[in-house]
Amino acid sequence: MTTANSVDTKRAEDFAGRLVDILNDGALTLMISIGHRTGLFDVMADAQPRTVAQLANDAGLNERYVKEWLGAVTVGGIVEQDGVTYTLPLEHAKSLSRSTPLENMGVFAQYIPILGAVEDDIVESFRNGGGVPYERFPRYHEVMEEDSGQSVLPALDEYILPSSRVSKTGSLRGSTSPTWGAGGGVP
Repeated sequence: MTTANSVDTKRAEDFAGRLVDILNDGALTLMISIGHRTGLFDVMADAQPRTVAQLANDAGLNERYVKEWLGAVTVGGIVEQDGVTYTLPLEHAKSLSRSTPLENMGVFAQYIPILGAVEDDIVESFRNGGGVPYERFPRYHEVMEEDSGQSVLPALDEYILPSSRVSKTGSLRGSTSPTWGAGGGVP
């Protein structure tokens, strides 16, 4: 039985472990964003093993930084290492490369560094109110455009535009007498 002033040691240890996982995953999210923005995941999407030098050359990037990035994403279980070569498994590339634009989660990883860039502004708003204007969010609109380009635009024809039909009798978008919002849904 736990009293108001006693600490459940197991619960405290479990929570501390969860916090370590959160911090590690947060750092890994930044590595995912970097891998997306630099095109490293796109280069590796073919699942061909590469040395650090080969990957840096293929991506047109600095070898030292590619090596550091590979260390983080390998420890994070995203990239696999076999001796001196690194591979992005096809199953991972499916969620991280532009070769599958409807499933590319690398796009969404970019929101974390965008939010981190305005942390001071957010803390200031907690203290003094006011909010943080859009212009303080670097790259926000660029990332939103990429996000919408892979999620909203491809869904227009199949999901979004057909849902604008409002009755089973033929009131379609472009009709001379729109009845949007009148009920009926998509036939």
